[in-house]
Amino acid sequence: MEVQVAKKEHDVGYPDEAVLRQMEDGLGDITGEGEAAGGLVRAVTDAAGRLVKITFNPRVMRMDSQELAEETGAAVRRAQEDGQRRTRELVGEALGRSAPEGLPDHTGFWNGLREMREAFDRSMTDREAEVARRLRDLD
Repeated sequence: MEVQVAKKEHDVGYPDEAVLRQMEDGLGDITGEGEAAGGLVRAVTDAAGRLVKITFNPRVMRMDSQELAEETGAAVRRAQEDGQRRTRELVGEALGRSAPEGLPDHTGFWNGLREMREAFDRSMTDREAEVARRLRDLD
């Protein structure tokens, strides 16, 4: 997904509201994929790093339970790392530069951005209502 950032002369490259919404939509599409045991165990995670799907090749039944557990954990961790990498790429595209390596938990990051936008929207709605009320009082 390519994200465009509106730049003005004084702008330092922060995404505007439309870009933030586009990034949120892109985040919803992000999945991470990982595998272990030579491809016998495959995992898919969602944007929050939660396990969505795990697939076992029937040959994994030859493993003992401890080895299977370790390989399953490795596949899930790799899927989560892949999802984080994809999130950093999305943020980097939006910012027009590389996203910081220490990017916070992407779910918390996006929820924080969403909460800020919603608080701003509520504030503007309240201000519009106050202006409308004052205009009515003038009549």
